[in-house]
Amino acid sequence: MLIKRANKYLLTLIFSLIFPFCQLTAQDWPKIYGNNFHAYVNRLFEDYDKGYLIGGSVLANANTFRYAWIKKTDINGNEIWNKKFGNSVDQFYLNSCFKTANEGLIICGGTTVEDPLLDPIFFKLNSCSEPEWCKILLSEDYNVATDVISIKDGYIGILKYYGEGLFYARISLIKMDLSGEPLWIQQLAQEDTLIYNEEAYHLIETFDSSYLASGHCFYPGLKPFWIKTDTAGNQIWDIKWQGGIGGADEVIQMKSGFFFSAGGFASTGYAMTPSIFKFDNNGYPIYQQYLLGDTLIGGGAEPIISFNDSLLLTGIQWRISPNVDDGFSEILLTDTLGIIINRRVLLHENHPPSSIILSHDNKILVAGDYVVDNNWDIYLWKMNADLEDDTLYTQPLTYDSLCPYQILSDTVDLDCSLFVNIEDIPTREKYESTIKISPNPAKDWIMLSLPDNVSSGTIELAVYNIFGQEVLKREVIPVNRMISLNISSLSSGLYIAVSKDQRKRMLKGKFIKSLY
Repeated sequence: MLIKRANKYLLTLIFSLIFPFCQLTAQDWPKIYGNNFHAYVNRLFEDYDKGYLIGGSVLANANTFRYAWIKKTDINGNEIWNKKFGNSVDQFYLNSCFKTANEGLIICGGTTVEDPLLDPIFFKLNSCSEPEWCKILLSEDYNVATDVISIKDGYIGILKYYGEGLFYARISLIKMDLSGEPLWIQQLAQEDTLIYNEEAYHLIETFDSSYLASGHCFYPGLKPFWIKTDTAGNQIWDIKWQGGIGGADEVIQMKSGFFFSAGGFASTGYAMTPSIFKFDNNGYPIYQQYLLGDTLIGGGAEPIISFNDSLLLTGIQWRISPNVDDGFSEILLTDTLGIIINRRVLLHENHPPSSIILSHDNKILVAGDYVVDNNWDIYLWKMNADLEDDTLYTQPLTYDSLCPYQILSDTVDLDCSLFVNIEDIPTREKYESTIKISPNPAKDWIMLSLPDNVSSGTIELAVYNIFGQEVLKREVIPVNRMISLNISSLSSGLYIAVSKDQRKRMLKGKFIKSLY
């Protein structure tokens, strides 16, 4: 133990002499949260009031999650409130969260409420951090939600391990409406039979309103992996990075349109080291760059953001010692070629930071979880453009003004009463299936047959002519998913029938009105 501590001290001393700018210059940062119990951080956001939201999880012990956790701080990192979400019995944990248009949060992760092997969970918080809805997707075996983003008409999530075995679909895209109702599910990475053990951890919406997921796959060795789809989940292209082994973590799109992704890579052997990858919007790989060379014993990169449009900030871990505990957690400022402009060691820990963001005034916020007295606690740094600790802000600010009352720290019993079996969620093809109409052509009456997965209850039915003008409108209750419609008042020609069910799902079908 004494030798280990001496080696750790020597490495730290050497590093401080080589990189003196890495030393902390103030005592205000970092802030440490968790009160010395197991706590992980996954996401960091600047809130509308210039405070910060930290999304993570609280563990019951070293191997068991207990709560999803949201913490709010002021502009100086001082805690305002924190909320734990769960029921104190089952496991709940947060894999990712995303700010919504109404200044709430959409959160995804896993829970053992119905299955000890975990099920995917999604829940929505309002601007007072109160649950608006909670949805658990029932499944067999190990299935969780790894990421979620908010879009104009709902949410898009990524599911991990939808099915088991080497050749099952392990990446699924799921679309939900604004109330959390799953609309469709689409399995990805199924077009190439040589891909197996694929996983995706991060999801972004691209400038052309497509979706891009990043992770890894075996092809046949471990490869950094990205998949781009359209808004219906149809795969446009994928990249299985060749020339070595590795994995991809966060990905961003720069204003130039190019994508940059953080990850780990090794061209020879198995010691992956921190790397960035660049590729274009057509899925063409441009280059991979080692951030600290390729001679390290191990390491990788996870969070990545753009800085001043032409620079990158990347959070990494690396080590030069065979002892896995002798590593460093660091943040790098580089150009887009991966050339280091500035760097800062955060801690002597072989663990990367979890999230990096830029504040409204271009300050750098970095969050990570690290071991303190054998427990994981959450660290938050705030830096200026030189990667030096930021100064404290003295101007008064009002926080949580969108909530009509004070938000208090508490534990919220996350009663997820809404359950959906993953197997019952329609595929995107079924979701977008057309209405079957007979007879066609027809003179006076037509019969509309709706798909099996249409929502029960009242249907809004409208008929449009070829000019897009509405010529008929009804509210009807289907009988055995069948609707009889009188079209005798219509002129002859081509028409489109459009139905909308209780979940606002829209279906279409064409028919011809004849004279005879």
